[in-house]
Amino acid sequence: MARPTAPRGLARQRVLDAALALFAEHGVHGTSLQMIADRIGVSKAAVYYQFRTKEEIALEVLRPSIEDMARVIRIAEVLPDMQRRREVLVIGLIEMVVRYRQLSVLFYGDPGIDQLVRDEPEFSVVTGRLQELLEGPHPCVADRIALRVFLSGVCRVAADPDMGDIDDAELQHTLVELSARLLSSTPIAVPVS
Repeated sequence: MARPTAPRGLARQRVLDAALALFAEHGVHGTSLQMIADRIGVSKAAVYYQFRTKEEIALEVLRPSIEDMARVIRIAEVLPDMQRRREVLVIGLIEMVVRYRQLSVLFYGDPGIDQLVRDEPEFSVVTGRLQELLEGPHPCVADRIALRVFLSGVCRVAADPDMGDIDDAELQHTLVELSARLLSSTPIAVPVS
């Protein structure tokens, strides 16, 4: 009797789900394909059937958040006012980071992810365009530093296990409010919840 097999899409998702959990625990560098295979109870060859490399898995885990950010960028790009563009980007980025809190662990503090994103042309374009739009055409040193503090701070807070007791709505509202203060050279309107 033939053994039933899972559809390829379901098998791929199982690999991605296991990888995400392991990446959050051990980082990308500290996670092996064997660990992923063991987590879902299959052979390493079965993981290779779905993905060629661990880096490919990491990129696919990140893809939904990058696609969401690309959508926010497209919305912001059509706005004529730089301040409104920045508001949309900041609020959109914070929404994305809160929605993908577990992914924030990957973005923050894992140099392997930073390099993967820089090396993947599709992702690099999104992160580069986000930076360009947030900085504006002629950023001063203080604006550039404030932007880096904002970007790393938002990811760090979302990834911090000590912040796990804060619900998503409160975290999002507070991050937007604090970001408005930090990026005060062009104030951001804080939405009322």
